[in-house]
Amino acid sequence: MDPVAEIKSRLSIVDVVSQYTQLKKAGRNFKACCPFHNEKTPSFIVSPDRQFAWCYGCQTGGDIFKIVELLEGVDFKEALKILADKAGVELPTNFSGGAKKEQRDKLVEINEAAADYFIAELAKSKEAQKYLAGRNLKAETIEEWKIGFAPNGYANLFPKLLEKGFSKKDLVEASIAGVKEFASDELFDKFHNRITFPIRDHRGSIVGFTARILSDGEPKYLNSSESPVFQKGAILFGFSQAREAIREKKFAVIVEGQLDVISCHQAGFRNVVASSGTALTSYHLTAVKNLVESVVFCFDADKAGIESTRRALELAAAMDINAKVVILPDGFKDPDEAIQKDPQIFADAVASAVTPLEFFFMRVYAEANFSEAATKKKVARELLSYAAQIASAVEREDFIHRLSLKIGVSEAALAEELAGLKITSPVIAKEEEKLAAPEKFRIRDLLTGMVLAFSEISETLSSELSQVGLAEITVTENEEKLALLASDKYADFSDAKIREEMLALISQLNFKSTKDRKQELKLAMQQAEEAGDEEKAAQLYEEYQQLLNQ
Repeated sequence: MDPVAEIKSRLSIVDVVSQYTQLKKAGRNFKACCPFHNEKTPSFIVSPDRQFAWCYGCQTGGDIFKIVELLEGVDFKEALKILADKAGVELPTNFSGGAKKEQRDKLVEINEAAADYFIAELAKSKEAQKYLAGRNLKAETIEEWKIGFAPNGYANLFPKLLEKGFSKKDLVEASIAGVKEFASDELFDKFHNRITFPIRDHRGSIVGFTARILSDGEPKYLNSSESPVFQKGAILFGFSQAREAIREKKFAVIVEGQLDVISCHQAGFRNVVASSGTALTSYHLTAVKNLVESVVFCFDADKAGIESTRRALELAAAMDINAKVVILPDGFKDPDEAIQKDPQIFADAVASAVTPLEFFFMRVYAEANFSEAATKKKVARELLSYAAQIASAVEREDFIHRLSLKIGVSEAALAEELAGLKITSPVIAKEEEKLAAPEKFRIRDLLTGMVLAFSEISETLSSELSQVGLAEITVTENEEKLALLASDKYADFSDAKIREEMLALISQLNFKSTKDRKQELKLAMQQAEEAGDEEKAAQLYEEYQQLLNQ
């Protein structure tokens, strides 16, 4: 069996697609909000029978290979490699994903080798072990997250990697080594005297590091530079480890620090992730959007953390993602501190997470004096700027209603103020969606889809289908789409009702065919008469009369 067929035999499209979006059973098929575009009403259909998925909103989809190509941003060969790994299928030794893929693999291999080196060095450093013990990290947690230690010195790691056959250029590109300023051929280790935390991409491959200095010094945390395999604005720390828990719990907790994530996972809160040394981006939220019903932000309680929370809420509102905020009890700066005291403190805080409006009044405007008109005006304008970002008109109206009650200003006045605001720089650039409406089937298209979708019923109608030229169908991607939409359209129909519908469509096709033939005969008779061909005109008339008598 060739690799493509073997992978398809081992992997269901339902299992593959469910890695990217929540699926809900819909008759014979599954439905979901499309992972390729923002939508509120599910138009993405997945057929386990046809092993095919398609969005009738943005007209995007395909088989498991096409889905992975589109969602992972890779070519077919790399999608084949990803799915082969998942299916446990060994590809031929001469298989190659191309030069770009080979380079990406090499950079990942360098990072994996660096992680192994750092792990070995951690076993030698009592000081580093003492630090991790002081953070109450268990041995199994350190092993799971591949936490390591980069020893002091600037020429510890890179010589070993050069011995393994990696080039200097590759080590620099992987951000494991740097180049000395005045001698471009001389390298130095980027990480030294630091606890290292590997950063994984969404497939679990190590693509970079965040490293905390062990002694006093700056910067406290040092991250890998961006590379072809690591873009910090697109990777959530801990996402590959948290994805299943996020899907199960239907919400994700997003925190600031890597140690917060690790501490949460160790305490059993497995649906926690963090941005990787950067402000939260739309790419971060896109990674979790189709897995969750809501996101919960739990950033530090200091001034910077409050501002980060505000920006995150605006971003979530603009992306039409339900969001809440964890308010930790006084005395706890971050999730790690709360968990060190008692994991139940963090659990209770997450369970009682507040709405965006409650957050603003608890953390941003807690000291505001709303008896003064100037304060009302300032707060109203700031919060209406947030309201303007809310994608849902219903949620925007509800927000304004609750704001009205909070500050004692009428909804009409707030609406008027909102209308006058000039929001020149929205949180995310909103492209006007020009999505095609769901396809309206022609009769033949619908019957073609039904023949493929309901093959057992079709076998009982082979004679009738032959009359309309649909006894045998060559299956292309277009026919797969027709089958998918037909199976969705008739998902709740009984077999008897489906057969009845197919017979009705065959009848309509026959009627249309007869009508079209009559038109052709009338035109042909007129042409024969004008040409003086009485014999041909008579033959055409006889056929026309036969059709009239049917």
